[in-house]
Amino acid sequence: MALPFTEQQRSAIRQKLFESAQRHALSDGVQRTSLDTLTSEAGISKSSFYKFYESKEQLFIEVARHWESEIIGPAMRALTENRQGSDKERAAAFVYCAFERIHQLGIARFLKEDLPYLNGFMPRELACTHILSSARSIFDTLRQAEVHFTAPDDIVLSVIQLMYLSILNIGDIGESFFPALHALVQSACNRLVA
Repeated sequence: MALPFTEQQRSAIRQKLFESAQRHALSDGVQRTSLDTLTSEAGISKSSFYKFYESKEQLFIEVARHWESEIIGPAMRALTENRQGSDKERAAAFVYCAFERIHQLGIARFLKEDLPYLNGFMPRELACTHILSSARSIFDTLRQAEVHFTAPDDIVLSVIQLMYLSILNIGDIGESFFPALHALVQSACNRLVA
């Protein structure tokens, strides 16, 4: 009979599984990464995997949540650091920083191809509020920060969604993407934010 993992072993295995999933999410994608690959890299059996996660998809959802915090943390700082700035400046800093972090993390392909698949494994309320997969979450975050809009909510949401879709296709746009995005964000905020 196998002995149970110690807390130290559990922590080390969880870290290995997480790091393996993160690497494969960036290179291969969720659906092309097998449970065999993840467990082999963590040094555990497939049956032991289920002592850590309900499913492979739950592990990748944890990776997505981590990336979400890696995006929202710096974006929130950009939004709140300049309390003296106008709502337009604060909103532009938040949106631009969020999209820049997506690029820095290299997760555009993951967001475009894998996150919609993973959303099917999340409770509906979580899938709808996940900032990585929803323009609504970006909009709600701006609202919570008391940014006031001059346009109807559906227009603001559509503009945010267009910008979100653009970052997912950054490879098709090329080197001029970030100067173009900066101009787009500035223009949108000048037009839609009080």
